[in-house]
Amino acid sequence: MATSTDDMSTPVTRGELRDELQQLEIRLEQKLEQKLEQKLEQKLEILLEQKLEQKLEQKLAQKLAHLVTRTEFEMWAGALLARIELGEQRMFTELARHTRAIQESMSTQISVVDDKYDDLPARVSQLEATVFPPERR
Repeated sequence: MATSTDDMSTPVTRGELRDELQQLEIRLEQKLEQKLEQKLEQKLEILLEQKLEQKLEQKLAQKLAHLVTRTEFEMWAGALLARIELGEQRMFTELARHTRAIQESMSTQISVVDDKYDDLPARVSQLEATVFPPERR
């Protein structure tokens, strides 16, 4: 028996009321399930985003730590290389200074020996003149 839903003054039987309440219950359950699914999906998306952000932050922190460690090492190695080059430059400067001093010392020692024999050519000429007198013609 079809009842008019527009007419609110028409009496309803228990069976019709049960049917109507059962349909209402089904619609409410469907709406509740939809809302729960939506809420669950939203919660899952939020949790997934948080987990992904957390993992990304961890990875970035690890990479940053590695990069900082590498950068610190490169800076330390660069400073060490600069110190080595500076020490090498000082060593070569000192070696050049010592080489010049040795050269000056050797020049002085050689000139002393040369000074002893400065008059040698004159003495040899005099000796030759005495030992081998000029021939008379």
